Amino acid sequence: MNTKKIIGISLLSLCITFFMSCSDDDTPNDPADTITLNMLNEHNGKTYLGESGTYINEANNFVTSSNFISDVGNGAGVGANILPSLTNLTHEVAVTPGHIYQIFDKNALIDFPSGNRAIQVEASYYQAYVVSKILNSDMTIGAIVKYIPIVPDNNELPAYKYNIGSLHYIGETVELALSQNIEFFLKEHSAGKKGLNVTSANNKLRITLTKAPDIVNGPYGTFDLYIRSNNVFTVVEVNVK
Repeated sequence: MNTKKIIGISLLSLCITFFMSCSDDDTPNDPADTITLNMLNEHNGKTYLGESGTYINEANNFVTSSNFISDVGNGAGVGANILPSLTNLTHEVAVTPGHIYQIFDKNALIDFPSGNRAIQVEASYYQAYVVSKILNSDMTIGAIVKYIPIVPDNNELPAYKYNIGSLHYIGETVELALSQNIEFFLKEHSAGKKGLNVTSANNKLRITLTKAPDIVNGPYGTFDLYIRSNNVFTVVEVNVK
């Protein structure tokens, strides 16, 4: 092999290495559980995305009737590390190559009194990335989509339906240590929530019994306290006996 060929091959190798290095910096690797799907629209096979009930209609839009979908916008790939996008949820959105989408089970979402929406701890959602359109004779018949299931960070909240204790007499208190910037509310109960005082201070949530338990007029039974930290929420239980 002559010297010119050797130099040419070396330069080509350097270029390829440089290109791959730049690509790795700009585009996150696909996670190990990534699924690549040829999603045909409803006129050409109606392929569903996982268990989400999401498909592409004849107008080449993502459609989901039982869940919510959010167009997060341009992204580097399905493995992009982004928070759940819960502010622009819809049931139908355009399929755009290069965009990231998130699909949520509507039963795992709740709106707090402040108007902030949150997703339940331990609940998963799909993150999808549209690689390209699928064409047939210049007609769009679907899209190549990569997707993964994601469980959001719990923001140090306790597990869903965690029991923080029982209250039996006036003045008794149960406490729960939490991170800062939480929002909470006590769910209505058939036995009435009057008689329970909930406060938050110094990164602690306190529930105090201010009325004697009463099986007829309340408070009595198991009460659900909803707690939100940023865009994630949990429910903890307190018993009044």
